[in-house]
Amino acid sequence: MERRKLAVRISAELVRSVDELVGPERRDEFIEMAIRNALRGEAIKRLEELGKRFRGLTLEDIYYPSRRELEGRL
Repeated sequence: MERRKLAVRISAELVRSVDELVGPERRDEFIEMAIRNALRGEAIKRLEELGKRFRGLTLEDIYYPSRRELEGRL
């Protein structure tokens, strides 16, 4: 996996908390894991919102043209 350097600004308090928890040598790994978890959470939230939009729909709610109608278009 290609890695890229990224410059971000976060509070000194947050940096201290991360360093106390995992140590400065594992800071990058911890932040990458936190970002992955946040992205998964956002993806799940979007899927849940999409599910709410389609909740209760059945196949009868969707229009499917008949074969005769489709052949008539040709």
